[in-house]
Order: sequence, then C-alpha cells, then structure tokens
Amino acid sequence: MSSQQVADADRVADLARGVVADHDPKRVPIPEFLGACYDAGLSWVHFPEGQGGLGLSRGLQAVADQVLQGAGGPVPLGLNPMGYGMAAPTIREHAQSDELKEQLLRPLATTEDIWCQLFSEPGAGSDVAGLATSAIQDGDDWVINGQKVWTSLAHRARWGLLLARSNPDLPKHKGLTYFVLDMHAPGVETRPLRQLTGQAEFNEVYITDARIP
Repeated sequence: MSSQQVADADRVADLARGVVADHDPKRVPIPEFLGACYDAGLSWVHFPEGQGGLGLSRGLQAVADQVLQGAGGPVPLGLNPMGYGMAAPTIREHAQSDELKEQLLRPLATTEDIWCQLFSEPGAGSDVAGLATSAIQDGDDWVINGQKVWTSLAHRARWGLLLARSNPDLPKHKGLTYFVLDMHAPGVETRPLRQLTGQAEFNEVYITDARIP
C-alpha cells in the first residue's frame, strides 16, 4: 500500500471508531447508529461526501465494516438488501440533483426507508423482454398499470425500483424504462404470497393508475 492508501485506511478506521464511541450499536436504535455512519461518510466510502461517502476507494469499505460490525453494528445489506445493493448505486448515478440524492440516500442508509425491486411479472419472470406493466406519459406524470410478483419486502417498502414498458411500439427488449415508485401512492396495492409454512416472504403488487411525477 502507498502512504496515501495507508493514511486513507487510518482515516476511515478512526471515523468508524468515533461513530462507535458516540453511538454504541449495542445501546442505540439501529436507525440512529446507521444515521451516524451515513453522516460520517461510512455507508459507502466511495460515494461523494454529503451522500454517505468520503470519495475514497471502494475497497476501504471493508475497513469501516470491520470496525463497525466488530463493535456489534448491524450488516446494512441484510436489513435493506435492495436499498443498499441496487437503489443506492442507481440513485448516485442517475438522480437529477444532489438534493434529491441526499433526500433519498439518508433514509435508505438508516433503513427507515426500505426498498424493493419490481421486475418479475406473472408472464415475465426471467424473461424481462416479456414485461407487460405499462407506463404512459400524461403531462408531467407517468401513469403506471400492471402487476408484479415475487417481490421481497414489498409489504415493508417505502420505494420500489420499477421496470415498465414505456414504448410498446419498440421491439420487446427495448422500450423499457426504470422508475422509482412510491409504494404508498394511490393505486399501489401489496398482497402477501402465503407459503405452505404460513410465512409470506414474497408479495404480489398490483398497480392501477399510479402516477409517477
């Protein structure tokens, strides 16, 4: 490692130890602890400052995690898998403003806002080209209609990453658009899929004239 890499690793470790000292993960609520991690730039150290990161190498996340989780902190990816695994990188790259990024990223990082993935449909599981959920533009809004299935955490989710067909005139593998859907919006209904065990790890999501601005 170069001297700069060593210095960066020491900085990350020091920040993590500071978070643990001020917000003992064994004593404070999880959202408070993860919020402190976000504010210190330790949620995703490779993200920009002010967006849960420090602008450093992605590999240094392991340094932060070792300190934070070694002190009893939670594994955020396990609490908000779609949020940490898919939504956060998407927001970072494609959200239209830094203000919007910060608005979405902090509650995602604290797990106060759970995210889900709205891809699979009754007639389109692994075949994404078969998607039938429609997105029709109406003024400044998109109007969404369709059904999604096998959606983990939809019953707890605040936001969903939605794939819908925005141009039915293009070939099936084209004409698709990626949206962020408010899971509490009018027209969005979540129904649990009960398994033989009685548990409901997955959900169906029915979307009827839901509007996305």
